[in-house]
This record gives sequence, C-alpha cells and structure tokens, in this order.
Amino acid sequence: MSVQPAPEIDLDDDGRTVTLRADLRAATAIENMPGGIAGAYEGLLSQSFTTIRAVILATATDRRDGQAVLAAIASKPLSSFLSDAQAACLAVLAATLTTGDDDANDASSHGSNDGMSGGEMPLRKYFQTLYGYGTGWLGWSSADTWAASPIEIESAFAAHIDRLVKLTPGASSTEATPEASASNSYNAKRLREIEEQGFDPAFDRHGLRKLKAMS
Repeated sequence: MSVQPAPEIDLDDDGRTVTLRADLRAATAIENMPGGIAGAYEGLLSQSFTTIRAVILATATDRRDGQAVLAAIASKPLSSFLSDAQAACLAVLAATLTTGDDDANDASSHGSNDGMSGGEMPLRKYFQTLYGYGTGWLGWSSADTWAASPIEIESAFAAHIDRLVKLTPGASSTEATPEASASNSYNAKRLREIEEQGFDPAFDRHGLRKLKAMS
C-alpha cells in the first residue's frame, strides 16, 4: 500500500488555472452530490457540463479559481473546454478513490464479505469513518483531515493503532479501537491485513479500474 499526498490536477483555460485536489473533502463533497460518485462518473463520461461544473467546484482547492474558469467559458463554445475538463475531472475522481496499489488481488475484493467487514461499507460511511479517525484518534485539525487523502488517513491510523498495541502489554489487536465490537470495525488486525493484501474488503471497488483507465 503506497502512501502519497492527495493528488492534484491543474485545469487550464486561456491563462486561468484551477487546481483540483483529490482529498477527503473532495471525496465527501462528490459522494454527497445527487447520485454520489457513481452518478458523477456517469455524468463525466457523457460530458455533462452540469456534472463537470459540480466536480470542478467540489474539488477546487480555491473555489474562486474554479468559478473564474467556469465564468470565462460562458461566452465561448463549450467544445473547446469540455474535453480537457472531462479528463481533469475523471483523473481527480479516480485519484479520490485510490487507496493503495491495485494488483491481482483487487479482483478478489469485488463484492467480498469476509466476516470482519460485515458486508460492503458505503462510501459515505467510509469517508465519515476516516474523518472521525483523523479528528478523533489522530488528533488532526478538521482542516488537516479534510486536506488529506484517504490513504494518508488509513496509513496514519494503522500506525497509530500499532503504536497503541505495542504500548499496551497484553492487549489484543481487536481491543485497540472502540469500534472493535462492530462488524465493520477497523482494528489493528484488520488494518494489517489491508496493508498486506493491498486492498480494503470493506467496500467494493468494482469499476474503479475502468474509472482510472478513463483518466
């Protein structure tokens, strides 16, 4: 599982630039859009300007830059803008969902239900859980948590749990978090398995490869 800062993609148009960032804030904002991330993906594939506009504003590091780029194209044909904007939005959407290195094991995660996860975790719940880990367990500020990529939060939390286990003699890995009794808890044992496998079986990544290929 590789760790990297939240990826950023620059979208340029006639001298104006907006930076799109694949962080937790962007992921949550897109998932909260009508249809969620799946709906955004379909809209981007069809070059829906409404979807492209929404994704730009949801992922822009500076909303004013996003609004300036969108305002500048109001008086000219959209065809000169849509292709580049679609590519940038698909790239940031794919980066938002990337939580580690995909390999052959990825195929086995589709639709998995391994007993630990208790089924597939909805993305909205997954992002909410990551926010709680960042602001609660890790002690990060709200701003720092929103600006981190999902893999940054997952990896930092895994390291935090490992440290707690090592500092607590006789503690089992399943006692490290208050969520351990829940069917979809992220305890130390499960996080280590995620690290070793290279994917998280808590939610289905079916279609992610196709989404990333479009970027």
